[in-house]
Amino acid sequence: MPSKRVLLAAVLMYVAAVPHLAFAQYGGTGTGSALSNSAMMHQGFVQPGIDDLQGRMARETPFRTLKDVETGMKDADPIVRVTELKKLRFLDDPKANKILIRALSDPDIRVRIKAVDILGARGANEAVGPLSQMLFLRSTEPIVKLHVVSALGRIGDAEGVLPVMQYLDEELKSGDNPQDCGTAVFALGEMGSEQATPLLTKVIASDKSPMVRQLAKEALEKIDGELPSIHAAKLAEQDKGVVPTDEKLAKLRKLDEKVQQMER
Repeated sequence: MPSKRVLLAAVLMYVAAVPHLAFAQYGGTGTGSALSNSAMMHQGFVQPGIDDLQGRMARETPFRTLKDVETGMKDADPIVRVTELKKLRFLDDPKANKILIRALSDPDIRVRIKAVDILGARGANEAVGPLSQMLFLRSTEPIVKLHVVSALGRIGDAEGVLPVMQYLDEELKSGDNPQDCGTAVFALGEMGSEQATPLLTKVIASDKSPMVRQLAKEALEKIDGELPSIHAAKLAEQDKGVVPTDEKLAKLRKLDEKVQQMER
């Protein structure tokens, strides 16, 4: 039979091993363990496990997101590709636009439409050329062209005016869908180019749809500066730190008046 000293030594060895087993179950040891008594001790060294989950989330970067999207765009399922594109909507990286522009030639119409919509929402000026080209191609589906027109309006670049004008002219001649004409008219107003004035004037004078005529009137008012466009409002919001010249002059006049009153 084992002596009392041998039994005591075995018990002590077991007690000493228990904390290490517990620490190992939670993926950490010492200062990084989830079982640490001090909350501040979690700032120490950690092992793979629940301890470093927050750290791994913090290390997610636009670079990682772009890599994930590029990998996902190779998936055979178009739903997966659409889901990947959605990750680029608010991503602050110019490479996101390049991925979206490549997606304009995706074989699936749902992916192309999603790419068009996100480029418009991002206000991607570099996409105006590829989007405009889609309007000229006969192979581009009508529903895709409608989304392209809307996207060009949201971007607001004058480079897209002529393609949208041609699209509107063709839609006016067919007379099939006033909603499509209305979308094009609204887009022209958002782009704010005087090139569209003659065509919009023609729409006001002769189009059968009251809705399209009203939109054309509002578009002309946006071009003339009488009515603010959504695109202009966004630019103003981005540049709200910049005080307009007329406001500066008004402030200077008030300051000058105060100085004159003090001198009296």
